[in-house]
Amino acid sequence: MQPAAMSYLPYMSLVVAGLSLGTSMFQGYSYTRQLDVAQRNVIRGEYLRTCRDIIDAYFQIKMRAYAMNETMAKPGGSGAIDPLVQREAEASVFRFGALGTFLANFRDDRVRERYTQLSAKLFAIARESYRSPRADFDRAYGEVDALFAEINEDCARTARLTFL
Repeated sequence: MQPAAMSYLPYMSLVVAGLSLGTSMFQGYSYTRQLDVAQRNVIRGEYLRTCRDIIDAYFQIKMRAYAMNETMAKPGGSGAIDPLVQREAEASVFRFGALGTFLANFRDDRVRERYTQLSAKLFAIARESYRSPRADFDRAYGEVDALFAEINEDCARTARLTFL
């Protein structure tokens, strides 16, 4: 009986080695999947944080532009804007552009073009359009608001679809 039991020993060793190899491969696969999930979560967090920051930058620009427009429209006032205030508005536009560039890097050329177009229009408002009468200024900002709404929706949609 011993010789028969001895003949099964190599097969038993091979089965144990095979199970061990299978377990090791499964652990490697599982680790890779967990790493992928963690990386996606970090990227998603950065993307969402940048979406939040670009929204904040947009409304900072809007607030400053409206304040500059109101200063220009004051009756009896000098109508002059402090150059530092205008530079802060322009700096906010540059920040918006930088954040938009980061977000556009995740997207196609069409979306990049919209970010560029929006940044250019915001810069024009911060540089010149704030001097316009209120109706013209509101019309200029209406176009910008429509572009921003598209970009904001794109930002949210991309975060939901790509990184989940």
